[in-house]
Amino acid sequence: MRIWFQLMASEHRSPGFISAVQEQLDRVVSTDTQVVVHGTTHGAFSDQFRLLFHYDEREIITHGLQAQHEGFDVYAIGNSLDPGVTALREILDIPVVVQMEVSSAVACMTGERFGIVATNEKFSPRYREIVRGYGLESRLVGVDSVRFDYLPRIHEGFTDSTVAAAVVEAYKASARRLIAQGADTIFGTGVHTTIAASAGLREVDGVVIQDTYALLARFAETAAAIRAYTGHWTSRGPLYAKPSPEVLARAEQMYDIPFLSVPTREDAVQE
Repeated sequence: MRIWFQLMASEHRSPGFISAVQEQLDRVVSTDTQVVVHGTTHGAFSDQFRLLFHYDEREIITHGLQAQHEGFDVYAIGNSLDPGVTALREILDIPVVVQMEVSSAVACMTGERFGIVATNEKFSPRYREIVRGYGLESRLVGVDSVRFDYLPRIHEGFTDSTVAAAVVEAYKASARRLIAQGADTIFGTGVHTTIAASAGLREVDGVVIQDTYALLARFAETAAAIRAYTGHWTSRGPLYAKPSPEVLARAEQMYDIPFLSVPTREDAVQE
C-alpha cells in the first residue's frame, strides 16, 4: 500500500517539519505500507489569510492528480483547512482523507466534546466554520491557540530545543484553557502538533491529546484497504458527482491541468 501524505508546508522553508513528519509516520504505519510525505512550493506562508491559502490550494489539487496517476492508493492531506477536498473527491477515485475531518470524527469517539489548538487566533473563525460544515458544531467547545502569530518562528522548534520546549508548554496551556471550557479530547492543527508528538505529549490532566498525523496515516491505510476490498470509497451522489470524460478532457486543455483526463479504474468499470 502506498500513501501520498500531503502537507501544506514549503519544501524549501520547512524541511525540518517535513522530515519530522516522515520519520513519525514511518514508525506508525504498517510494515507493508509506504508513506511518502510531500510539501508544496511556497506552502503555509501565512495561510491563515484566505487569499494566500487560495494560491496554495491549487498545488494541493495538482498533487492529488499526480498521486493517482503514479499509482498511490490514497491521498492524505495533512492540513486542517480542507484544501481542495471537495474538488479532489469529485475527480479522484482513490480515497481522499483530510486531517480536520478525521480528527473531528475520532474526537467524537474518544470524548463528549473536543477542543482545537490552532497556531494563532486568526484561524479560529475558519475552524469553527469547517466543524459546522461537518455537522459537529455542538461537539466543539472552542478553538484556542499556541499564539504564534508569525508562523516561521514555530518551525524553529525543529532545530532549537528551547523553541520546541516553549511550543510544547504553549500547547499544554492552550489545552488547559479548552479543558476548563469542557473539552475532553484535544487536537492540534499544525506544526506544533508534530513538535508535541515528538516530545511525547499524549494527555494533559487526563484529557487525550490526539497525535493527528499518526491518526490520519492509519485512517488512510483503512480507507485504502476498504476500497481494495469493496471496490468503492467515494460516493458519486450529488456532492461528489464526477464530471464526464468529455468535460475533463476539455478542462485539461483549457486550464492546463495535468493528469485530469487520464482514464481510471472506476471509469473502466462504468464503461
